[in-house]
This record gives sequence, C-alpha cells and structure tokens, in this order.
Amino acid sequence: MTNSMIDRPSLSERKREGGWTLLEMMVVCGLFSILGAIAVPQYSALAMQMRVSSASTQILSDLSWAREMSMRTGVPHYLDVDSTRTGVNYRVKRTAVAGVVQSATDPVVRNSLLGNRLAGVSFSLNGATADPYGGAVTGATPGRVVFDARGLPSSSGAFFVASDDGRVAKAISVTGAGRVRVWTRSGSGWK
Repeated sequence: MTNSMIDRPSLSERKREGGWTLLEMMVVCGLFSILGAIAVPQYSALAMQMRVSSASTQILSDLSWAREMSMRTGVPHYLDVDSTRTGVNYRVKRTAVAGVVQSATDPVVRNSLLGNRLAGVSFSLNGATADPYGGAVTGATPGRVVFDARGLPSSSGAFFVASDDGRVAKAISVTGAGRVRVWTRSGSGWK
C-alpha cells in the first residue's frame, strides 16, 4: 500500500471533528454557573450544620469523659467555660482540693478550643427560653456541672450551642442522674 491509496479525510471533514464551538462552550459554562449558584448556598448551610454538630458531639464526649474520670479516680471533674473568648471554648478540670472547686487554680485535664476550628459556632441560647426538659433557662451554659465520685452532677442543666446566623441550634443536657444527651432545635421545641 502506498500513501496515495490511504483514505485521508478531506479538509471539511477535519474541521467538523476539531472540537467544541464557542456557542457550545458558552452553554456549558452557563450551566456550570447555574449549578454553582444553586450548590454553594446549600453547601454553606450543610457545612454550618456539620460544625454545630461537631461542637455538640465534642461537648457530649467531654462531659461523658469528665463523669467517667470522676467515677474512676474519685476526684470531681467539671467543665469550665472560657467566657473570655468567643466561640465554643472550655476546659475540663479536676478539683485540686477534695470537694472544693477553685476554677483559677484547679488543674486543666483537657483544653478544648473549638472556637478556633469551628468558625461561626458559639455558646448561644438562639432564642430558646426552655431547656429540652421544659425548664426555664437564663444562660447558654449552666455554670459549672461538677461530677462527684459517683458520677452524679452537682446540678442538672444544658449547654446551648448554635450557629451565629441562628439557623442551627443544639442543646447538650445533663440530667440529675448524670445522663448526657444531645438535642436538636426543631421550631420552638427540641427533639
């Protein structure tokens, strides 16, 4: 076979196979723009919901850990909220003197600075006037919940975590028996 016998596409056939036209590219770019305009707000809302869930799960975990350590060691442990910083920042501490809480001098066992990692999430009531069990609330944190050697808290209460835009809110409650649970804000109630 010689080169002259091989079928070669003509010039007009090569132009048709060459690629995308400008109009086709504009249509594809327009479709991507529309999909992006729809997806970005949805992603932002989902990301904020995940940050609030992450903060509430971490608080739940640290409260459960403080309770467990109190029972294991016989030394009271508690969460001390850092009100000098914005966001969800707290420390798990143990009492240095048996039965006496001295926040300024008690040793820190865990330091949780979630406000640095979870932007847009803070301790906030977000309009809540009652905790998940129907009790009146006055603040986003219940003060100090100190677990004794039996794992029982000094008082029941709830920590309220919410997104700064007010769309997502969770409550981490501690019952008088020491049970710790996460609740999600649903309308005017909790589930």
